[in-house]
Amino acid sequence: MNRLYLTFEGPSVGESGVPVDAFAHALTGMQDAMRLMVEHLGGRQPGPGQPPRWAREQSSLQLTAVRPGSLVAELTLAELDGQLSLENLGEQAVEAIYNWDGSPDSALPPEVTNRLDAIPSELPADVRVWLGSADAPLKTEIKRPSSVVRSVPQSEEALLQGWLREVNWHRGTAQLHDYAGSFVRLRFSEEHAEDMQRLARQHVEVRGHGQFNQKGDWTPVTVEQITVAHQWGEPFDMDRFLNDPNPKIFDPDNLITASEPFDVDEFVNIIHSGRDEGRKESPDC
Repeated sequence: MNRLYLTFEGPSVGESGVPVDAFAHALTGMQDAMRLMVEHLGGRQPGPGQPPRWAREQSSLQLTAVRPGSLVAELTLAELDGQLSLENLGEQAVEAIYNWDGSPDSALPPEVTNRLDAIPSELPADVRVWLGSADAPLKTEIKRPSSVVRSVPQSEEALLQGWLREVNWHRGTAQLHDYAGSFVRLRFSEEHAEDMQRLARQHVEVRGHGQFNQKGDWTPVTVEQITVAHQWGEPFDMDRFLNDPNPKIFDPDNLITASEPFDVDEFVNIIHSGRDEGRKESPDC
């Protein structure tokens, strides 16, 4: 999938068309939504400054046709110069936006849905705009923004373990895989690039911050600290134990003790008594 359609309908569209400024605003909104979706799929957190080149290239849309009747704008994903990335982020973004149902609880990132919601804001009041394809041009109506303000997910502290895979030093992204084959997308700064390269394909512990989506899954987690994690079943490593930068030290002065006198013999007798009662009730065991 590499093509999206915006259809503008209303009593005045067929006669006088759509104002150029409003039309341009709608197309810019779709382009921005595409770029934000590609950045999300690539593991980059949107922020101030110029988007990276790979995000701009893989999200670039071209107006390839304008059809009469109800005004239809055909937007096609631009071809890349050179070999297409194996991730096909542009096509994934087009498919994700095409499958949007227009609801506030969709799986799209909030920044993408907010940009899509703003598309009709400059159009005349009697004009409706639809998102779709050549086969289903009126698939999803992009309704005008309401007065309801959507809550922005709060950043949560993350402590994750898994296998570090797909480390991309140019983009500052990676994946943390678990036993079941699922993974969490990671993003990292130049400060952690050397550690990410050194620990690639190892079992690691990641500390950082991220957000949960509507399904309760992590969105890309920003790496703040990454270290080798000890896997269950591995043989004891004395060198790793002796060189642990955060060793767990036994401190007898900080022991947690029982607040009341504790009779060990009485406790053992209660255990034996309960066991004997169980045997009487289940003679076949």
